Amino acid sequence: SRQPAQEEPRASSLPSIPNPFPELCSPSNSPILSSPALGQAPPREGTSHVVKVFGEDGACRSLEASAATTARQLCETLVRRTRALHDHSWALVELHQHLALGEQPWGHGRARPAGPPTLLTPPVPPERCLEDHESVVEVQSSWAPGADSRFVFRKNFAKYELFKSNTSLFPEVMVSSCLEANKSMAHSELIQNFLNSGSCPEVQGFLQLREAGRKVWKRFHFSLRRSGLYYSTKGTSKDPRHLQYFADLTESNIYYVTQGKKLYGTPTEFGFCIKPHKVRSGVKGLKLLCSEDEQSRSCWMAAFRLFK
Repeated sequence: SRQPAQEEPRASSLPSIPNPFPELCSPSNSPILSSPALGQAPPREGTSHVVKVFGEDGACRSLEASAATTARQLCETLVRRTRALHDHSWALVELHQHLALGEQPWGHGRARPAGPPTLLTPPVPPERCLEDHESVVEVQSSWAPGADSRFVFRKNFAKYELFKSNTSLFPEVMVSSCLEANKSMAHSELIQNFLNSGSCPEVQGFLQLREAGRKVWKRFHFSLRRSGLYYSTKGTSKDPRHLQYFADLTESNIYYVTQGKKLYGTPTEFGFCIKPHKVRSGVKGLKLLCSEDEQSRSCWMAAFRLFK
C-alpha cells in the first residue's frame, strides 16, 4: 500500500508526453464514443461529408467535402476527376426531381383514353445554378430527407453573363422609376453606377401569379425592393396601402421552370418559382410566377441574384 505513494514524486518528475489521441479520451469530441445521450458538439468546419454529383450521362460520383467547400471548388475537383477541358462555364446545378409533378394530359379524376399509351417526355424539374461562393454541404443539408434532390455537373454558358453584359439585362421599362429621378443620366450609366456601388436598381414589371391552392393565373404589377418582393393590388400603384408583401429573398431560392405549361399550366414558357428555405418538400409551398418573355424573366432572375 505504501509503494504507489512512494512512486508518485518519481512519476511527476518525468517529462510530460502529449496524448497522441485526444479525441479518444474526450467523449464530447470523439466521433466514436459520442452519443446523443452525451450531447454532440456542432459539426466543425473540417468535418467530412459525402456529396453525390450526377453527370449529364447519369453517372454518379461521390466526393468528400467539408462545410467550407464551395461550389466552385467542387467544380474544379470534378474537372480534374473527369479530365474535362477546364473553363469557367462548368457549374453545379441543383435539381428537385420530386417537384416535377406534371399532370397527365387527360387530367385528374378522368378515365385514361382508350388506345395505345402516349409517349411523354419526362418533366424537367425546377433548377438553379449554385453561386460560386455557396457551401455545397449547406445546400445539401437543406434538402428534405428522402426527397429526390440532386446536384448535376454540367456547363452553363450564361453563368457569368450578369457580370459581363449587366447593363443589357435591365431594360429601361423595368427600372423607369429610377430614371425619373435621374433624367440627365443615360440608362446604361445609371445601371452601371448602381452595380458599381454594390446595390441594385428597383426592378418592376408585370408577372403572372398562380393563386395559392388554385390553378388560376392572374396578372399583377410586381416591385423588387431591398425589403422583399411586392405586388400591387391596384394596377401599378406603389401606394403602401396597395402593396402586398409576397416573398423574402433572403429566406428563399429562385429556380427556373423550363416546362411550366406542362408542369403547372403557366400562360407562357417563361416561368420560374420561389422556394422558401422552410419549405423542404411538396409543391404547395412554391410561389409560381411567369414572365411575358425571355428578356423579362432574365431581368428578374438577374435582379434576384444581385439582391441575394
